[in-house]
Amino acid sequence: MSGKRERLLLALTVSALIDEGDEAGAARAITEAALDGLGVERCGVWRMADDGRSMRCTHLCDRAAGPDADPHRDTLDLALSADAFPRYFAALARERAIVADDAPRHPATAEFAHGYLDGLGITSLLDCPIRQHGRMVGILCAEHRGPPRTWTAADVTFLASLADLFGRALTAAERRDYRQRLEALNAALEERVAERTAELRAALDYLDKARHHLVEREKLAALGQLVAGVAHEINTPVGVIVTATSHCQGLLGELRTAQAAGTLSRSRFEDALAELDDGLAMALRNAERAATLVESFKRTAADQTHDVRSRFDLGQVLADVLAALQPLLRRRGVRTELSVTPGIACDSYAGSLAQVLTNLVMNAAVHAWPEGAAGGAIAIRAGQEGPRAWLRVEDDGAGMAPEVLRKAFEPFFTTARTRGGTGLGLSIVRTLVEQTLGGEIRIDSTPGGGCRVEVRFPRRAPG
Repeated sequence: MSGKRERLLLALTVSALIDEGDEAGAARAITEAALDGLGVERCGVWRMADDGRSMRCTHLCDRAAGPDADPHRDTLDLALSADAFPRYFAALARERAIVADDAPRHPATAEFAHGYLDGLGITSLLDCPIRQHGRMVGILCAEHRGPPRTWTAADVTFLASLADLFGRALTAAERRDYRQRLEALNAALEERVAERTAELRAALDYLDKARHHLVEREKLAALGQLVAGVAHEINTPVGVIVTATSHCQGLLGELRTAQAAGTLSRSRFEDALAELDDGLAMALRNAERAATLVESFKRTAADQTHDVRSRFDLGQVLADVLAALQPLLRRRGVRTELSVTPGIACDSYAGSLAQVLTNLVMNAAVHAWPEGAAGGAIAIRAGQEGPRAWLRVEDDGAGMAPEVLRKAFEPFFTTARTRGGTGLGLSIVRTLVEQTLGGEIRIDSTPGGGCRVEVRFPRRAPG
């Protein structure tokens, strides 16, 4: 091979046009090199259809128009089919170079003599296969004008080398196309992921608001029950106070009348004073009882509706909650026993803790004993182990079947829908214990063996 051809091939081999995926640029450079290296005026790139029965010219370099004109054309209406040129396509099927020194008479190219070869003055053709991934995908066609030319082995080798370089350029273009499609897919995927992330965040925000709403609604429902119970419980001491004060008011009226008439004796005066003392003492005791009940309710209600982090005594919070719950529990015939290690100081959320105990106790009161049956006993115990505190609520009721126990913490699962159960009590308890108090909760129960719920949490809340 001549030095000129070697230089042309070397320049193309190291050219970015070949390996950066610029198919059009590679076609221009390779056809120009064919014209320069072979000394012809015309060279074209033809791409084969997938079925191998047709092909079209995708790039043509023709210098017949003169040195000042652009010889390159990419948009062409040049196509060949096996139906129109069966011998030529039969020769192509061998996937070897077609060397036609005398093209109008060569068996493979004679079909082009009239209308193509004679119209363009082409006398000799040299076609070399373009291969990609081991199969022929087209040809690089050099066309000679003038007297018939005898193609040498060096000519065939040179054009075949250019065809191989174009096959390499096609592979690079394919890789670039795959890369661009992958980048577009990744961009679309990232956009979709961003959209889905935004949708999920919105959904999580909605769920969080819904959870918060359910928690608040459950709190208000529990407070509503407390209000009803406290109102019913206060009726008794208030009634006694009204009766006692009315009696005392009547005695005072009698004393004034007797004193004005001059009929008030010493003994009658002393008896009236004793009755007044008893009546006022009775009124005072019942007023203190009502005040204690109201104060417990106020502390519990304030804790549950305005839950902020604070320092508190664990036993005091539990006692206040149970005091506020007593009216409801007595109406159900449920007895309670509270046992707390004294002096357990906490830096946490008293309202959440109060809500936890309220829900656990009321859950036991509603579910532990059959409807209509006399209530049983609920034991509430609390203590500490180092930096952690524990709370245990245990009843002597019917217990839970295994399938009920497995679903106990699921939202809206309840076995007492007809008795007003919402299925949110234990779900809210777990949320408050795990997310607010930073602790954990477990339930142990067997059918007929009662139920025990144990909560463990740090005395100093996280955060």
